[in-house]
Amino acid sequence: MIMIVERKPTADEYESIVAAVGFRGHDHAAAEIALSNTVFAVCAVEEQKVIGVARIVGDGAISFLLTNIMVRPSHQRRGIGTRMVQSLCGCMETLPYKNIVLEVVALPELQQFYERFGFTASRNAPPGMVKWFNKSDAANNSASGNPAPPDARA
Repeated sequence: MIMIVERKPTADEYESIVAAVGFRGHDHAAAEIALSNTVFAVCAVEEQKVIGVARIVGDGAISFLLTNIMVRPSHQRRGIGTRMVQSLCGCMETLPYKNIVLEVVALPELQQFYERFGFTASRNAPPGMVKWFNKSDAANNSASGNPAPPDARA
């Protein structure tokens, strides 16, 4: 059974997944720094082995980036990525602040994947997509119900 566990992967676990999916590896020290600066992370674990990772980085209150959603090729297309993103979105929903934005830079073929979680295409900065959490009904809301961010990136 595959469990989604809210925890940061170790640098070795992270780099193992990076290699498995064919991405460029990182210096061990760089991976440790990156992981220590992660706001939220989840690991997909099967029989005590990490087979997937996903994380959110950001400032801890306003702006966040969903990144490094990776699943070993042998375990892809089984809903693991979906479960990891759902778990991380749940973490975001626990934040008490208004107008929190979670961005993702989706490859064109993955845009529909992220739309299932409520992400919408950015208006002025493709190919990024954003998902707002705890939106307020501030005066800057557009007719579509999406707040117009002050920096016009979304």
